[in-house]
Amino acid sequence: PLTPNPWPLTPAAPSGAAPFFLTIKAAVLSFAEEILLLILHEESGGVEALPETVWRPTLAGAALMELAVEGRIDTDLDSLIVTDPAPLGDTLLDPVLAQIAASAEPRDAAYWVGIIAEQAESIRDRASARMIGKSILAFAEDGSIIIERRVFRTRRYPSHDGKETEQEVRLRIMRVLFGNDIPEPRDVVLISLASACGLFRRMLDKDELEQASPRIALVEKMDLIGRKVVESVRRSERAAAAPAAAPPADIPAVKGLPFIGSALAARKDSARFLASKHVEHGPVFEIRLAGTKAVVLAGVEANRLLEKKGRMYLRDPEMRQDFTRELRIPKMIAAGDGQDHARCRQAIASALSRARLEAHAQTAADITRKTVSEWRPGQPLPAVRTLRRITAAQLGVILTGTPPGEYLEDVLDYLDTLPPAQAPRRRPTFLYARKFRRARRRVGELCAKMIAAHQPGGPLRDAGDWINDVLDLHETEPQFMPETDLRGACMAPFLIGLNTAAATCAFMLYALLKQPQIMRRATAEADAFFAADGSVSGPDKLDVLRRAALETLRLYPPAPAAMRASANSFDFAGCRIPANRAVLAANAAPHFLPELFPDPYRFDIDRYLPPREEHKQRCAYAPFGAGGRRGIGAGFAEAQIPLTAAAILHGAQLALDPPDYELKPIGLPALRPGKRLRFSASPRNGRG
Repeated sequence: PLTPNPWPLTPAAPSGAAPFFLTIKAAVLSFAEEILLLILHEESGGVEALPETVWRPTLAGAALMELAVEGRIDTDLDSLIVTDPAPLGDTLLDPVLAQIAASAEPRDAAYWVGIIAEQAESIRDRASARMIGKSILAFAEDGSIIIERRVFRTRRYPSHDGKETEQEVRLRIMRVLFGNDIPEPRDVVLISLASACGLFRRMLDKDELEQASPRIALVEKMDLIGRKVVESVRRSERAAAAPAAAPPADIPAVKGLPFIGSALAARKDSARFLASKHVEHGPVFEIRLAGTKAVVLAGVEANRLLEKKGRMYLRDPEMRQDFTRELRIPKMIAAGDGQDHARCRQAIASALSRARLEAHAQTAADITRKTVSEWRPGQPLPAVRTLRRITAAQLGVILTGTPPGEYLEDVLDYLDTLPPAQAPRRRPTFLYARKFRRARRRVGELCAKMIAAHQPGGPLRDAGDWINDVLDLHETEPQFMPETDLRGACMAPFLIGLNTAAATCAFMLYALLKQPQIMRRATAEADAFFAADGSVSGPDKLDVLRRAALETLRLYPPAPAAMRASANSFDFAGCRIPANRAVLAANAAPHFLPELFPDPYRFDIDRYLPPREEHKQRCAYAPFGAGGRRGIGAGFAEAQIPLTAAAILHGAQLALDPPDYELKPIGLPALRPGKRLRFSASPRNGRG
C-alpha cells in the first residue's frame, strides 16, 4: 500500500516558507507537456476534451509546478515567492517566471493561476511545438495534431538518439492507479493535477473510477505535491465557470408534410436543402424525417462546435452501432466514438493518406486507363456503377494488395446494401435477402484470401498496406482488434472510400461536361500529364483538375450531414439541446452561403486560387464532415479523384447520354448522383 511522504523534503526552501516540492529528477517532458498529452482531444488534436475554464488553469498550474521543481518559486500560507529569478532558457517557463518576478507585491498561488491561465493558449502552443520537435506529436493531413505513430504504438517517448525511453504518460498513470507500485514523484504531481481538473471522470468509466478513487485520494495526500497550486487550480475553475445565462430559446421547427415531414425534400438534395433551411431558420432547427425528429446544427459555428467539443456532446446513434455489430464491422472504424475510435484511426491513418495514393499514382492511372480501353464506342455507361468498378479496383490493389477480380460485383452488391441497412426499420430484413447473403459469403472468401496473403510467408507480408496495419494491430492488441473483426476491417477501405470517390468523380465529369471551357482546359492538362509511354508526371501537376475536384466537393459534398445523437445536454446558438436527441450535423451548409462563397451555386474553380482561396476559411469548407468524424480518407480521395478523371479524359471523349440530361442528386446523409446519369465515350489517344 502507498504511504504518504516517502521522500525527504527539499532543503532549499527559504526560511519561514512551507516546503513546497521535493527534488525531482529531470524528465523527458515537462508537467505542462505531459498534462497536455493527458487532456489532448484524441480526435481533433486540440485541448477541447475539457472545457476552456478547466484546461486553462490546469496548464497554468502545471507551469507553476515546473518552476517549483526547478527551484525558482516556492509558497507559504499566504504568497507565492520567487526564490531565483534567473531564466531557465525555457521558452515555455521563462515568460511565466519573469511575470511573477516583476510583480511589485507578493501574491498567492490562486492569483497567479488566474493570471497565467490567460496565457494558456501560448503555453499550449509552445508545448505542442516542442513535442512535435521531439517526435511525440505530429501534424495530421488535415492540420490537426495527433500522437506520433511510434509513440502511439509503443507507449514510450523517443529520446534524442531515437531510442525508446520513458513510458508514455497515460500508461504510467494507469499503472499507478490500478497497480501497487509506489508512484514516481512526477507522476504524483500529474495525478494530482488530473484529479484537480476532473480529467479522470472523462478517462475512466464509472466502475474504473470507483475502483481507482481510493488510490487517487491517497496519492493526492502525499506531501510531494504543491497543494496550494492544486487547490488554486480547483478554485480558479469554479470561479471561471460561466453563470447561467438567460433561459435557452425554443428550437424552431421546419414545416413539412404529414407523416413524412421533410424526408422527400431532404432526399432530393440534402446539402442544398439543409443549407436553405439554415438560411431561413438559423444555426439550430428541427426537422422531421419520416418517423424521426432531428435537431439540425448548421453553419460555421456548428462546425466549430463539432471540431472543438463534438466528442463531448455527441455520439453515434444506437441504430448505427447495431448495424455495425450485425455486419461485423469494427465499431471503431465505421461508427465508433471516443478513444477506441481515435486509436484505430491513428493506427490506420497512413494507409489512407494522400501520400499513399501519390506513391501509387501510376498504379491508379493504369487501372483506370485499362478500364477505359475496354469501353465500346457509343456504349452507354452508367456513371456511378462504372466509376465504382474503377475505384474498387484501385482501392483493392493500392490498399490491400489484392484486386477484387472475380469478386468485384459481389463487393459492390455487398456495399450497395449497407447505406439503406442503416435505416432502423429496414435493418432487420436485408440480412435475409438471397443476394446479400451470397455477396456476404463471397466477400468473406475475398477477405480470407487477403489475410492469407499477408500472413508470415505470404507474398504480401511486407507490403506495408492497410491489411498489414490491421493484422499488426490484431497481433499486438487482440482485445482491441479481435479476430472476429478482421473481415470487416478488410472491407473497411471499400466502405470508407469507394462510394465517396466514385460519386464525386461522376459529379465532376458531369460538371465539366456542362462547362465546355473548363473541360477543354482539363483535357489538355490530362494529355500533358501522361507521357507517350503512359507514365504519369505526379499528381501535383494536376492543377485544373484538382481545383475542379475541390469545387465538385463543395457543390456535391459526399458527406453533407452526419446523423449523431446527443450524449449530453448542451447550449448552442441560444438553444438548449437535450441529451438523447437525434442530431443532424449539417457540416456542408456553409458551402452555399454567399458571404463565404460568392455566387455559391456557380461552378467556379478559381475560388481555390490566391488570393481568394475560399476553402481555407476556417470551418467553412467541410465536404467530408467536421470534427473527429471527418472522413479518414479525405486526403486520399482528394488526390485520387483528379487522377482518375485525368486518366478518363486522356483516354476517352465523353458526352452525356442523353445530351440534355439534368442532374438530380439524391441521398441523405450521403449524396450521390441518380442512376440515370450516363456517359457515352469515344476513344482518344489510341485508346479503345
